[in-house]
Amino acid sequence: MHTSSIAAAAWKDVLTSEQVESGNRIDRLMTLEIRPLTGGLPPGIVVPMYEVCRAHHGAPLSMVAASALKERVKPGDTVFIATGAGVAPNLPLGETDGPVGAAALATGIVKGLQAKVVFVTEDAHLPPVVAAVELINSKLAVWAAKQPGRSFTPVAVESFPIGLNRGQTKSRELIERWSPTAVVFVERDGPNVEGQFHGVRGDCRDPLAVGYVYLLAYHAAEAGVLTVGIGDGGNEVGFGAMREAIRDVLPLRGRSMAGHASGVVTVVATDVTVSAAVSNWGACAVNAALAVLLSNPDVLHDADTEHELIAVTVAAGARDGATSKQSMVVDGIDFAGHLAFVRLLNEVAGISIRTASAV
Repeated sequence: MHTSSIAAAAWKDVLTSEQVESGNRIDRLMTLEIRPLTGGLPPGIVVPMYEVCRAHHGAPLSMVAASALKERVKPGDTVFIATGAGVAPNLPLGETDGPVGAAALATGIVKGLQAKVVFVTEDAHLPPVVAAVELINSKLAVWAAKQPGRSFTPVAVESFPIGLNRGQTKSRELIERWSPTAVVFVERDGPNVEGQFHGVRGDCRDPLAVGYVYLLAYHAAEAGVLTVGIGDGGNEVGFGAMREAIRDVLPLRGRSMAGHASGVVTVVATDVTVSAAVSNWGACAVNAALAVLLSNPDVLHDADTEHELIAVTVAAGARDGATSKQSMVVDGIDFAGHLAFVRLLNEVAGISIRTASAV
């Protein structure tokens, strides 16, 4: 069953009423808008964007994505997680939003689905991504050592060179070599109609300075591979599935500061699109929904690891996407806010897991 074959109205038949309510709770939390009202990212777009995607899928987005992953990914399969956003001079090594959430979801996929995970990024974003992967690999090794009869394959990293032609070659080569059963994008930019890349504020990014990681979405679709896009601004891979409706809820319809008529919203669609207040939160929410579906609290992310992930990515050069400062901040929100989010998310998911276990 390929996810794109499930019509929006059918998701309520795929998910139980308890799963829908658990997903609703998780989604409400991941769409809590606390980014600064001024001086950073555009305010007031989180809930309207979520509602567009919710109408498209017809069910809680976190639970739709988790259900699709659970249904498609089997033990020993490979899952790609593509992440990394931003270009020089403001974000030369990428931003703190993306790699952190990707690492949380990767850990859950390894623990819960017993799959192999490969991170995919572009050359410029390698230092923060590698730092995040090294951290979760060390933690997964400790976890696996405590599981009788369990081992794990360390999370790997692949990287795209700059440029469209080399990107085409790299994308096809990765799909052929790894044969993934799912490709997840976390805060990964996709081009607009004119082939231009933008930030959510309308800043245009030089297409000659970008790794064309989004091509994995097209080549995965050709191979019948599940694709999931997680983002927070409409410029990320996934929102192409509902781009005009997303444009309608963005200020000035997502106008390009460079004058490109189609604006900032990408044309790149995925089977499932998760819209959250922060992309990291969206990835954590999908992971929490997966923990609920598996009735496995061990799959949940934790606040201590969240803190460590933000710290190691910042130390490796990642910057806050709102201010371009190399600090313990993600999308203008101090790290303490993200730790609080993870703790509350775990309470929400934990209650659902315990309730299901008691029935």
